[in-house]
Amino acid sequence: MKTPSKPPRRDLVLVGGGHSHVQVLKSFGMAPLDGVRVTVVAREVHTPYSGMLPGYVAGFHRWNDIHIDLGPLCRFAGARLLADEVSGLDLDAGWVHCAQRPPIRFDLLSINCGAAPEAPVELGVRVKPIGRFLPEWDKLRDGIRPNAKLVLVGGGAGGLELALAARRALPESTDIKVVADDILPGHGFLAKRLLLGELAKADIALVRGQVASGSPQALRLRDGAELAFDHLFWVTGVRAPSWVADSGLATDDRGFVRVNANLRSVSHERVYAAGDIAHLEGGGRPKSGVYAVRAGPALATNLRRFLAGRSARPFRLQRRALSLVGTGNGRAVASRGALAVSGRWAWHWKRRIDRRFMRRYQALPSMDEAALEQGDGLDAMRCGGCGAKIGAGVLNRVLSRLPVQSGPHLLQGIGDDAALLASNPAPLALTIDGFRSLVDDPHQFGRLTAHHCLNDIYAMGAVPTGALALATVPLMSEALMEDELHQMLLGAVQVLNADAVPLVGGHSAEGAELSLGLAISGAAVDPPLGKGDAQPGDRLILTKPLGIGVLLAAHMRGMAPTAQVHDALRRLDRSNADALALLRRHGVRAATDVTGFGLIGHLAEMLDASGLGAELWLDGLPVLDGSMDAFERGAASVLQPENERVLSRFELRGCLPADPAVRLLADPQTAGGLLACVPDAEAPTCLQALRNAGYADSACIGIMAEGASSISHGTHRAEVADHG
Repeated sequence: MKTPSKPPRRDLVLVGGGHSHVQVLKSFGMAPLDGVRVTVVAREVHTPYSGMLPGYVAGFHRWNDIHIDLGPLCRFAGARLLADEVSGLDLDAGWVHCAQRPPIRFDLLSINCGAAPEAPVELGVRVKPIGRFLPEWDKLRDGIRPNAKLVLVGGGAGGLELALAARRALPESTDIKVVADDILPGHGFLAKRLLLGELAKADIALVRGQVASGSPQALRLRDGAELAFDHLFWVTGVRAPSWVADSGLATDDRGFVRVNANLRSVSHERVYAAGDIAHLEGGGRPKSGVYAVRAGPALATNLRRFLAGRSARPFRLQRRALSLVGTGNGRAVASRGALAVSGRWAWHWKRRIDRRFMRRYQALPSMDEAALEQGDGLDAMRCGGCGAKIGAGVLNRVLSRLPVQSGPHLLQGIGDDAALLASNPAPLALTIDGFRSLVDDPHQFGRLTAHHCLNDIYAMGAVPTGALALATVPLMSEALMEDELHQMLLGAVQVLNADAVPLVGGHSAEGAELSLGLAISGAAVDPPLGKGDAQPGDRLILTKPLGIGVLLAAHMRGMAPTAQVHDALRRLDRSNADALALLRRHGVRAATDVTGFGLIGHLAEMLDASGLGAELWLDGLPVLDGSMDAFERGAASVLQPENERVLSRFELRGCLPADPAVRLLADPQTAGGLLACVPDAEAPTCLQALRNAGYADSACIGIMAEGASSISHGTHRAEVADHG
């Protein structure tokens, strides 16, 4: 990857991670455009390659073989990856609306998000989007009953190929039928005859007709015939998601974006589209992955030319493409026009083509770590004497877009030289924390930071009363800086407001990278929680899982799947406020939060303060998926070696310092859980209450004891704590 030499001025947003967009990302990674920030919005952070789906169903490919992890590809391209589903577009204002996050601004928009099969009844499973189909297929394959009836609706190449693949994967007794009015539209007579022969050899019945209605047990065809099923898949013609036409884009009668020969929308010059979602004017082609792949280079070229102020080049799509249809038995039918042949060589040819395409995006060139060069204009040398403050106009617009801040202790918030909070007879709790962005999504980063900073207050058993923010945004155009600051502060404010903590002021500045710190004030509650009041026999309860530090370290090195990291961050995006209330209700005596020093470091502080030791049980640890594997692959946070020094204070019983579970104890955490000492008699009901309240990962991980401290495998002891 080459590094851009100028700060971003414009936003290129790619909606979807389809076959065309992965090529755009690779192109921008090889040769980035100065002044352009690229953002990918994708429902699935692992994008499946549709051409290899039947091979996966048949058992020829593994899950990893048919997926491109968008995380490493986006890092290679210098792009942000935002995991969400698009729900609408504001084309005049330049906003992409999403299901779970604030809108994303764009100067140029490209859509390659695919489509879903049409179905006249809401029954069964649609094969697209593939990411939602695969779990359903895996569940069916692993649990199908003898003599089950499987019906696939759709007679195109995809439907027939999937039916033949299913025959190979499922028990011989499975009754498989394909319902279609016609088969292989657009293919020649010879290809149809070859595939009909393959269906017959595989004992797959072809039922001619169209579905009119259905029930959970049977489909009714238009001629009145009924077709019973246990499992139903739709592999029919596709329709675009409704938000495409609702946005005002010119579309065809099935909602696909009408584009000209340049792949640009015929109605909106700032919008491009390719793949299934696009309808090429005057060049109708079937919705096939092969055409999305062919469109990728042309789309990348025209996006570049638009951003450079140059005229677009037409996309010349070939009239006929070679089709390779696997037959589920190590053979394939190759057809083009009226010609068609079949054989094992065709299957090996198909696999070679597919694997070569995937290698381009799974095995990326090494990153270029060159430093940014200074230029002129926006990126010229800037004086820091003003505190490198963000302009008042940008800041005021951001603040005006945030939710209203209020709270029982707030007298004067944002707008004056300093905030005024009502005095409280209780002791004042104060804390400050923050860090640079650890994720692509500034909104998610703001949320995680707020959880992280609030944890210090909750660990003291206090009630947070107000927050001050120190926000740093990298140099970009004014519009991009405003958007970045708004997204980050909105995420933080959403978390703060949910816990009734007003953001009362702060400071914003330009800097090398996105960062956020929060100073939190709170009112101590009697009795205050500290680290030193634990008693022998108290159970150690942890409210959140461990492992985010090593997962993020592994992800940065391309050693952890993006979906795994996103799932981990989702599990950590939860306030500890309710957990504190439940711990109080069950007599918690001491607590701390688990952050940068890892569980072992923060526990050591509790042991020092209380003059006790502790027994830790590795089998009781709640663990984020993939974190153990990340250690085994050689990943670790930069703080790991320093944190592991504390392990020398503990006797290891039946385990070694190099064991991943032991190393996990020293893993630095972000937005981690509370580590609490709860009386033995209260621990089982406390743990159950936490889980009932949504802290599903909470666990008893040990016991406070007099004397030396130890770490061991102690499942039976953890069970005692869980069940009393």
